[in-house]
Amino acid sequence: MFYHSIRWRLQLWHGLLLILVLAGFGITAYQLQRANQFKRVDQQLQRRHALLANVLRRGAEPFGQPPADRFRPLGPPQDDGFGPPPPNRPPPGERGPGPNPGPIDPGPMPRELHLSAQDLSLFEGGSSNAFYYAVWFRDGTVLSRSESAPSGMSRPRPITEMYVTRMQGTAREMFHYTPPGECILVGCDASPEIAELRRLAGFLLGAGGGVLVFGLAGGWWLSTRAIRPIRDISATAARISTGDFSQRIPAADTDSELGQLAGVLNSTFARLEAVFEQQARFTSDAAHELRTPVSVMLTQTQAVLTWDRPAAEYRETVEACQRAAQRMRRLIESLLELARLDARQEPMKRGCLDLAQTAGDCIELLQPLAAERKIAIRADLPATACSGDADRLAQVITNLLTNAIHYNQEGGEVRVAARQEDRAAILTVTDTGSGIAADELPHIFERFWRADKSRTGATGRTGLGLAISKSIVDAHHGSIEVTSQPGIGTAFIIKIPTSHQPES
Repeated sequence: MFYHSIRWRLQLWHGLLLILVLAGFGITAYQLQRANQFKRVDQQLQRRHALLANVLRRGAEPFGQPPADRFRPLGPPQDDGFGPPPPNRPPPGERGPGPNPGPIDPGPMPRELHLSAQDLSLFEGGSSNAFYYAVWFRDGTVLSRSESAPSGMSRPRPITEMYVTRMQGTAREMFHYTPPGECILVGCDASPEIAELRRLAGFLLGAGGGVLVFGLAGGWWLSTRAIRPIRDISATAARISTGDFSQRIPAADTDSELGQLAGVLNSTFARLEAVFEQQARFTSDAAHELRTPVSVMLTQTQAVLTWDRPAAEYRETVEACQRAAQRMRRLIESLLELARLDARQEPMKRGCLDLAQTAGDCIELLQPLAAERKIAIRADLPATACSGDADRLAQVITNLLTNAIHYNQEGGEVRVAARQEDRAAILTVTDTGSGIAADELPHIFERFWRADKSRTGATGRTGLGLAISKSIVDAHHGSIEVTSQPGIGTAFIIKIPTSHQPES
């Protein structure tokens, strides 16, 4: 289902957040604009309402009483007959304290409502000035109304608020009940404001929809671009799983997190390809190496079983089979040792040792072999401390010395030197043989590798000695390197740390 897709989950979450933000912004902007527009209209209505209240108050003045004694501005704490009564004066119609308590007269009824021409201009109907008014007596009859007032108007229900605004269709109205009971209502046609608010709402909807579409399209593009490396990784891994280890993940943006992951996976795939190629080559070489002694044994046994032979020939046949079996045994032991080293199952004794002393023991052991080929061994072995397994390091040095003797020219020389340098013990084994070609040096530590041109004396050898030596040195967290010049000789350099390093 689509909701299982990371891209769709990101898109839905992004779309939901975008809708909420746009809706909140649009509603807030609309409400602020609506409040500002109707606030301006309400200010105009309140101005006209105050005008009618003053005129109504003058119309209710008793005959012969000076207007200055009755007219006071609206608002607390003064009592003008239209606002709330002051604290020390009871509301109209209630009995107050005194010697002759009785009902309070709410005041004279307004007799008439006369507006000047200037005041009437505020209520003239028209496209640009559509204000109207209506005034009701306290008994509900109409005292006065403007010509522009809508027909069929009725007095609003009495309420206690000072000023009340309401919407009647497209009209905005404000009314107020005076304490004596008269109702003053002022209104205007709010169609222009409503139309403007509708245009604003349409604009906000259109702009919000455009931003939403643009945001969703941009989010889809970004999520597609972000997810693309994952799809490439999945496709490449699927192709590699079929056996094509040459596949790599195309990673254009190597600075992003997924680009860095693609780089790490590509390096992992490269190592896997190298390992599988090495394994395939190793299997082929091992089969080839084992096939030779088996073929020798089969040929010898079939020959003696064909017809009767003298006892001497039987003995020769058995000896040939024995040599082939011993070669197979050495090969199998080397393969098992490499397998244990690769799996880190071969125990390594960690301890302080003198690498120079170990090399001197190995030279003493191989001195008869060197003398047989008239090879001189020159040693420069000052005390060189390091940490490791003395037996395993002796195996490495023995392999290097054996190769230096076997592949050296008769009457040649082998030089062995040791030194301490940069918290490491360094041992160098140099021969004066025919050397190794430059294009063959990268393969020198590969299993079953032999340089055919320069290693013509490799008959009977397994070709695993250097591979085993490198595995042992790697287990000591050291390094082994080789340099060679054809016709001059070859030098192997071993570097072993002076202190033990923990396993990674």
